[in-house]
Amino acid sequence: MKALILAGGRGTRLRPLTHTKNKHMLPIGNHPMIERILLDAIELGIEDIIINVNKGDTEIPAMLGDGSKYGKNIHLHYIEQPEPNGMMYPIKLAEDLIGDDDFLFSAGDNILAGGLKKHYNDFKKNKSDAHVLVVKRPDYQNFGVAVMENGRVVKTVEKPKEFVSDLVLSAIYFFTPAVFQAFDHIKPIDPKGTGKPEYYPPTVNNWLIENGYVMTASEVTGWWKDTGAPSDLLLANRLVLEKECKESIKGDVIDCKIEGNVEIAKGSTVKNCVLRGPVSIAENCTLENSYIGPFTSIGAESTIKNAQIENSILMGNCNIHDLETLIDSSLIGWNAEVTRKETYPKANTLFIGDDSQLELNEK
Repeated sequence: MKALILAGGRGTRLRPLTHTKNKHMLPIGNHPMIERILLDAIELGIEDIIINVNKGDTEIPAMLGDGSKYGKNIHLHYIEQPEPNGMMYPIKLAEDLIGDDDFLFSAGDNILAGGLKKHYNDFKKNKSDAHVLVVKRPDYQNFGVAVMENGRVVKTVEKPKEFVSDLVLSAIYFFTPAVFQAFDHIKPIDPKGTGKPEYYPPTVNNWLIENGYVMTASEVTGWWKDTGAPSDLLLANRLVLEKECKESIKGDVIDCKIEGNVEIAKGSTVKNCVLRGPVSIAENCTLENSYIGPFTSIGAESTIKNAQIENSILMGNCNIHDLETLIDSSLIGWNAEVTRKETYPKANTLFIGDDSQLELNEK
């Protein structure tokens, strides 16, 4: 069993954060989001993992390395996708590396509760050629969906305009090598009318089904998040902190009030603060005279003084200080500074990158 994890794409809905960072490096609960599906794969006993990246991307290989930090038998291989021609095309690119093995196929930005063991066991029990994880959602029109009959997938439809199913395809699959045959016959499609046809999942799935291969599905009954937009990142961070954040104080805490589960990593100092968990504070942070509310992740090397923050993600090396109003539901990128203006005129001074969104609390 091998794994193919997707770390390509442009992350346009998460700009400006993704102008300078690969989307899959963005932290959820103070861990890069791609690391979560990577660890799920390792939990299944998978040792050979292929990571698909954009052409010329060196950030993901530099961050994840060769796999040795995850275990002595773990090997990571990287393949570049020459152009953004669809989510499924990396399967074809990885054919020689996968060979005759079954494999896990997943987007690198899927955040899933409960791991993959149950779904992998369903795949093996059903002796399927393809097995997809599905999620029942009321907004099915925005996704590909699976149509089920007698426990099998009989058709998948990309963004249906009329109801055929509310079982959304989660971008997490198990495949046998049979899937490689599809690419000898299918063509990319252009359902959005962009003029750039892509290899969408239903094209591959339906070829398998129509040619006698068995496709099954198992439903994710916990939560699943596709972290494509800022609100998705914040919700995923909230869900992860609710589930994973434990009381763990490894840094220095001086004259603080702590409520709920709060983790403070080594090298961090927290003085005269109120912390209401779940809160995750990474390594080498300094917090003074501040309030940190629930569902907040503070990245490494950050400094927070005389400020209030909740339900937010600070990516790392952030400097937040001397604020009178609460920062809420915010994504703050690496090396950013947020402070109050002390000089006249008392106007807002903004340095805003492309594709940014800012909401000001005007009094």
